[in-house]
Amino acid sequence: MYLNKNKTMKALTKIGFGLAFVMCAAVAVAQSQAAAKAQMQAATAEASSAEVWKTLSTVEYENVPNRYFPQPVFNKSIKALEGKRVTMKGFIIPLDDTKKQVNFMLSMVPFSHCYFCGGAGPESVVEVKAVMAFEYTAKPVQVSGILKLNATDENHLFYILEDASPVL
Repeated sequence: MYLNKNKTMKALTKIGFGLAFVMCAAVAVAQSQAAAKAQMQAATAEASSAEVWKTLSTVEYENVPNRYFPQPVFNKSIKALEGKRVTMKGFIIPLDDTKKQVNFMLSMVPFSHCYFCGGAGPESVVEVKAVMAFEYTAKPVQVSGILKLNATDENHLFYILEDASPVL
């Protein structure tokens, strides 16, 4: 059997281009799937963030003698989040005058509408204790941390996110 070198090379070239095309298509599909997964995770994080804020807003208060502020009364839904890692989207309210913040407040609403400056309540802010510094921005950020409930220490907010880090 005699092989024509030119025909063989052309056939191999076509197969090579075909194989390269299939490989490129497979890579493109994998990248597309990874991008879709990242978008879904981001959407899930935003949805869970909204749910966390909604749950935290259901806190009730009671007046306690010899206490300056009303004491929060956490319901079962709020207590179910205690000790769990949650993701929350909000606005940084700095606690010092540096550009990078390790301990700060996260507000559900922008600074001009926050609990201390506007019409929101104490359930709309969370004290953040981060493992790394967050760069201050006026844009919303996503933070993940372990939620701690505080009903007794008036030197801290009702909600504290410990071991917090940015969600990118």
